[in-house]
Amino acid sequence: MSEPIQIRAANPADRSAVTQLFRRSYPRLLPDHYDAKTLQAVLPLITTAQPALLECGTYFLAHDERGRVIGAGGWTDVSPARGVGAIDEGHVRHVATDPCHLRKGVARQLIETSVASAAAYGMRRMHCMSTRTARAFYEAMGFQPTGEIELTLAPGVYFPAVQMVREL
Repeated sequence: MSEPIQIRAANPADRSAVTQLFRRSYPRLLPDHYDAKTLQAVLPLITTAQPALLECGTYFLAHDERGRVIGAGGWTDVSPARGVGAIDEGHVRHVATDPCHLRKGVARQLIETSVASAAAYGMRRMHCMSTRTARAFYEAMGFQPTGEIELTLAPGVYFPAVQMVREL
């Protein structure tokens, strides 16, 4: 029997716990799909919680029965790549699962919560910039790939990803 997972909205006080989650997750899960040089450049940038997400009300945390953060993810109505959004289009944001809790439904519950929240806000379509690692997961969640992209995380720091979309 799997542990019960509790989902709640994140808040600024969660910054350390979310950063710790990212630092447990991304360095372990991404190396099968990205070279060492790329990871050396991007990991310092993607393993820190973003205060704006923690404050937005649509970014969620998954907790185990002991209260430990084992997953995080959510959505915004602003594109992380362009900094603007469309009236009825949401964007999946910064999803991670603790490697010890993979394939236990953590990310699934986070995405289901995010999609339901986005639909309640009137979103009709969700976009996702998936890591190569998570592409199959997002496809299983109903997202369709629309093409490979290269995210600019900082001047001279590029991160290959897969642009995906799902109608709500």
